[in-house]
Amino acid sequence: MASKFRLLVQLRRPKRNQSGAIIVMFTIGLFAIVAMAALALDSSHMLLNKGRLQNAVDSAALSAAKKLQDGGTLYDARQVAVAILAQNLGHAENSEIADVVTLSSPDYNSSQVTSHVAIEFSALPDPFVPGTDNNYEYVRVRVEGISLDNFLAQIMNFDKKVRASAVAGRSTDIECLNKVVPLLVCGDMTKPDDYGMAHGGLHVMKIGSKQNPTDPDVTLGPGNFQLLDLGGSGGKSIEEGLAGEFSPGACVSVDQQIPTEPGNKVGPVSDGLNTRFGEWPNGNQLNSLDHPRDINTCQGDRLLVDEEANITNPAAEYYSYAAYYGQDINENPVSHTQHCKTGNILDASAYNKADRRKLPVVIGDCTGKINGKNVVEVKAIGCFFLTQTVAHEGNTSIIIGEYISECGSSGNASLDPDFESDNFTIVLYRDPDSPDS
Repeated sequence: MASKFRLLVQLRRPKRNQSGAIIVMFTIGLFAIVAMAALALDSSHMLLNKGRLQNAVDSAALSAAKKLQDGGTLYDARQVAVAILAQNLGHAENSEIADVVTLSSPDYNSSQVTSHVAIEFSALPDPFVPGTDNNYEYVRVRVEGISLDNFLAQIMNFDKKVRASAVAGRSTDIECLNKVVPLLVCGDMTKPDDYGMAHGGLHVMKIGSKQNPTDPDVTLGPGNFQLLDLGGSGGKSIEEGLAGEFSPGACVSVDQQIPTEPGNKVGPVSDGLNTRFGEWPNGNQLNSLDHPRDINTCQGDRLLVDEEANITNPAAEYYSYAAYYGQDINENPVSHTQHCKTGNILDASAYNKADRRKLPVVIGDCTGKINGKNVVEVKAIGCFFLTQTVAHEGNTSIIIGEYISECGSSGNASLDPDFESDNFTIVLYRDPDSPDS
């Protein structure tokens, strides 16, 4: 009997030993699973915030480069970059980054603007050699040392920090522009520096049938309503061009002679341009998918024009470009309260896009042009902001825009390395010191 008992004990001992081995293996496996979960969770969280930070830095660099092109100083460019960075980090999804990035008490006279933000300038994008020459056209924005919250990363002693860097500046010179709308603003040839285009100035970019401008130096003759013939079939071409359908063949360059398009073309003008404000009269040809509305269609008091095409109420609470970008909330609060309570500001989607109200328009020499079809010389391409929709009646079919700045656009780059022009655009470059830029 005793021998049988010893035999049973001997038979059961190996099972207890195997049970201990399984526990050890299970513990090791569980740790590996938790470690992989920690790596996946925290890595995904880090990459997500890295992308968000990169987007904010890209926007800041592009805005700073644009400020330089508009004649701003290095100080101005740093100030704009920080403002755009703060605006982007102010969105709810960027709150974790915003809690870390220091933007208070910035020093716009220094490359190290804050403890986390550095903004430098260079004569070339690559090699990027930082300097302080006010003629430098390329800017680099860097945000570094941003520590993120850990979920399970502490298990693997994983330090979660992200950084982002972006270089922006003017592109190579463009031979011509193919994103110009078929509109003409007559420049003042007595002012060759800016052709009378003051920043923030209001301009009538198309007159109505009741207007008859009397200044022969800055207007066209009767029968011309400041429309351009960029190719195509008359009214249809005007409608499509004002709705935003640009043709690669419709190439416009400074000093080019370009024909005007006579006739008022009330329907095509209002139908095409008002798609930018969310009005689609022809759902087959002009629709919300192919011709999205602007993300912001707010309008203020309508501006009025007299018989000589002069704006009679320039002091009205019209919706300005500064209001569009939220830059004058304190100076002009009416634009943000009285006129924009109706939900006209939307989040971007396939059916609405930012800057649809911003148009590249030909500034031309209209001196001595008389009745009928004419040819004008292109002096510059100006960016104008649409203040209001266009009426459907001939006598009030008027387009009014606020001049923002001279602008570049996409077009055909010259194959000649020595080619020089005033046409370019602002683009992002790969930062040679940051491969992931």
